[in-house]
Amino acid sequence: MIDWLEGLLQRYFQLPPSQTHGILHIVGLVVAAGCFVLISTVIVAYDSLFPSINNLASLQVGDAAPQDIRAPMSVPPFVSTVLTEQRQQEVRAQITPIYFPPDPAISRQQVDQAAQILDYIDNIRHDPYGSAPQRAADLRQIDLVRLDDEVITQLLDMDDRSWSDVRDQIKAVLERVMQGEIRDNTVDSVIAQLPMQVSVRFTEEQSAVVVALLRDLVRPNTVLNADATESARAAAAADVSVRRSFERGQIIVRAGETVDAAAYEALDVLGLLEPTTRRVQDIIRAILVSNLVLVIAGLYVARFRIDLFKSSRMMALLAAIFLLLLFGARISGLYGQLDLYPTAALAMLFVALVGAEMAVLGSLGLAALIGLMQAGSLESAMFVGVGGMMAALTLRRPERLNGYFMPGIIVSLANVAVLLVFYQGALTSGSDVLLGERLIYAFINGLLAAAVALAGIYVVTVLFNLPTGMKLVELSQPNQPLLQRVLREAPGTYQHSLQVANLSEQAANSIGANADLVRVAALYHDVGKMMNPAFFTENQVEGINPHDTLDDPARSAALIISHVTDGEKLARQYHLPTRLRDFILEHHGTQVLYFYQQALQRAGEHEVVDIEQFTYPGPKPQSRETAILMLADSCEAAVRSRKPTRKQDIADTIQQIIDSKIQTGQLDESGLTLNDIRTIRKTFAEMLQAVFHPRINYPVQTKPAEPSEAPAGGRTLAERIGADAARPVEVERGPVTLQSVEASDAPRVQTKDIPVITLLVDDNDDTPLADVPPLPRAHEPRPGRFGTNGQQPVKKDGPEEQ
Repeated sequence: MIDWLEGLLQRYFQLPPSQTHGILHIVGLVVAAGCFVLISTVIVAYDSLFPSINNLASLQVGDAAPQDIRAPMSVPPFVSTVLTEQRQQEVRAQITPIYFPPDPAISRQQVDQAAQILDYIDNIRHDPYGSAPQRAADLRQIDLVRLDDEVITQLLDMDDRSWSDVRDQIKAVLERVMQGEIRDNTVDSVIAQLPMQVSVRFTEEQSAVVVALLRDLVRPNTVLNADATESARAAAAADVSVRRSFERGQIIVRAGETVDAAAYEALDVLGLLEPTTRRVQDIIRAILVSNLVLVIAGLYVARFRIDLFKSSRMMALLAAIFLLLLFGARISGLYGQLDLYPTAALAMLFVALVGAEMAVLGSLGLAALIGLMQAGSLESAMFVGVGGMMAALTLRRPERLNGYFMPGIIVSLANVAVLLVFYQGALTSGSDVLLGERLIYAFINGLLAAAVALAGIYVVTVLFNLPTGMKLVELSQPNQPLLQRVLREAPGTYQHSLQVANLSEQAANSIGANADLVRVAALYHDVGKMMNPAFFTENQVEGINPHDTLDDPARSAALIISHVTDGEKLARQYHLPTRLRDFILEHHGTQVLYFYQQALQRAGEHEVVDIEQFTYPGPKPQSRETAILMLADSCEAAVRSRKPTRKQDIADTIQQIIDSKIQTGQLDESGLTLNDIRTIRKTFAEMLQAVFHPRINYPVQTKPAEPSEAPAGGRTLAERIGADAARPVEVERGPVTLQSVEASDAPRVQTKDIPVITLLVDDNDDTPLADVPPLPRAHEPRPGRFGTNGQQPVKKDGPEEQ
């Protein structure tokens, strides 16, 4: 697809390949950015974008909950309108109605009515003309009192004395009862108490007659004061306010329970029931925050990590990891388990892949989006952000398995601290999720993040073949098949690669580059020399050069150049990461071989020499790390071949190599600054001066000398040293060096760190030093400057091979 687009642009717009590739790269970045914003928005605002899929959004009062509905975030106390109204109704009902004082007029009215009724009954009892049935019928005509047949019979059969007593009792009881306060709601209770008001001297039949005549005469003598009652109830209800709070993970409605008005209100407050207007706001908010995260990340990468822009594959991988963890947070948030979700694994993965700076940036972006996802929860944002930053700042050795344990513990402690800061009211709110449980989840979170990060690094390394820290450690092992082949088939190249690896690692450390990557890349940068090892100087027997026999500059150049292309093929064959293959291709850049000068010398005036045949295919170093390897490779080879005898010779050689690379433009695309180059030059000089320092020249012993014999000079060497103690002795800081040379032309080897001692002796003396004390070990006391006899201690066993 990419090739087709490049061909289309070149065909219709007549663009050069380099410009076409740049345009496609920019277009790809724009498309990738759009996809990132789209996916991030969908994840963050999923409930708002798809309300029909989220069955909670369609719940109504009276519906059964399809699942346990938990609070997706902690909500501070708020006034519940539904519960407040319910409580106010209860309080209003508890307020006793307020009545006016008893009305005496009502009491007198009832007493007067009772007197009239009693007089009427008395007249009927003494009617001489009425028959019993007629008198009973007349008694039934009383409207204010309901009398049954049994009471009427007793009234008519009662003697006058008993009737007089009953009549007086009725008046007395009525007056006594009506003097008290009788309300609408207490009339029945007063009537029920009438039998208790009748004197005990009356029989049950007489008492029943008294109660029958009184029960219809008792009525309320006070009325409700509606205004005062309502005022009292309003005042009591005004003081009622029911507040609710929710902790993240607290169950609001259990599966199968009916959603009542209070639960529906809680779902609405938690944002689980969103109206159309709120859904639109949430979608816009998610788009804005996703764009902000993308813009900030893009500006940071463009300012400080421009190398990532050149690696579309790495950028896509980082974005995929970010979105994957964001999606996981969405899933865990639905079940209220964000305390247990290992968001800090993102920071650990980013540290292992691209460094701590990008890990901090990614953690802050993830915290912002998850906080927004949890309805703007500051607690959630802090929980994710603090944990991620602690992981990024404490993970120092991502290539080691045990390097993840301590960051995991620190993340756990940070999670617990954040939770304690924001966890309020849990012990008094009746939350289903206890503080202890959440603290345990928060602590496990850090350990789980470390485990997930390790698993993620392994998966990413296997699937994408990336040079992660663990992969680099694996590739640096000497038992790697490709390194074993180099050791067996090109041992000189293997030793050269080790030296270059040490140089490159120290130089990368000095300028803050990826030292581990450079060191491992240096081990493999010359693997292509295995195909023709004898044509490279480090693998040649001294005095035998196959290029002299070949006697063809073009073929020699082709053989030398082929180690780059052959090395890249071998790297592919052994599945080395692409980043390491870049080192193989770029470590010589596009420099021209010295065979080109030979070809020009042999060519006639009319012959044309194609310089492309003598030029490495390149490209030039595209990163600081590949540029460091180029300089280390060239400097090590040049110093080794020239065999310098002075420190200044080494420094001059390094300066010439670096100046040559700069003048030919080999470092133009590497990103190295002048300060970086100055630091690299200093590092190379210190290391190579320590490696290639001059050694002791020992005279050849032809015949062992007797202790009593003296050579031609008449004195033994020990005696001459003692006698010549006043002669010049050069002492400098540098490796200890003894040279047997003539006094007139003795070269002084001066280094910087360890004393250099040059002893001047006669040139005709070849007697070896006798009984010279050995150099002291680290645990032994050092002798004086010239030993116990005024002589400089030297090593007896001959020169050390390097």
